[in-house]
Amino acid sequence: MLICVDLDGTLLDTVPANAASYRAALEELGFTVTDEYYAAHCNGGYYKDFLRPLMGGDPDPADVEQVHDRKKALYADYLDCVRPNRALLELLQAMRAAGNRLACVTTSSRRNVNEVLSHFGCVCWFDLILTGEDVTKSKPDPEGYLKAMEHFGVTPAETMIFEDSALGLAAAKASGATVFKVEAF
Repeated sequence: MLICVDLDGTLLDTVPANAASYRAALEELGFTVTDEYYAAHCNGGYYKDFLRPLMGGDPDPADVEQVHDRKKALYADYLDCVRPNRALLELLQAMRAAGNRLACVTTSSRRNVNEVLSHFGCVCWFDLILTGEDVTKSKPDPEGYLKAMEHFGVTPAETMIFEDSALGLAAAKASGATVFKVEAF
């Protein structure tokens, strides 16, 4: 069985760290975002989509990339703000011990995923980590989940997905796998 898990909001509550690092990066260019706005409108989304309104609606693409790159550089400074989903972590450990393969499928950057999973000592649990850099279509497109299934040669019937956000749940459902919605923890 393949067990796929989203990172942000599912395995870990990274909203405070993501919001703080994006806020700091945006402030360097004179823009602002509140934690509440980030949680409601940005978390789980694709940065090229949610940064545009925060940067005046039609920013130079190079400025969007600058903010995103700076956010990635600042992220490690805020890892102490991240809260783990202890119940899901324990479940994944048990599923892995039972011989299941684990994949993390997220829109986050590879750098930040490795930093936060290493911070919690679980990066080595995953047989595959797919990030926003590994897909051409972001969630709600199921590409990330389908790539994970293809990587392991499994069908949707042999796959379980844990997700939390509307975009992630849409991607998971579109993959045809069994989907478990993770509520706030």
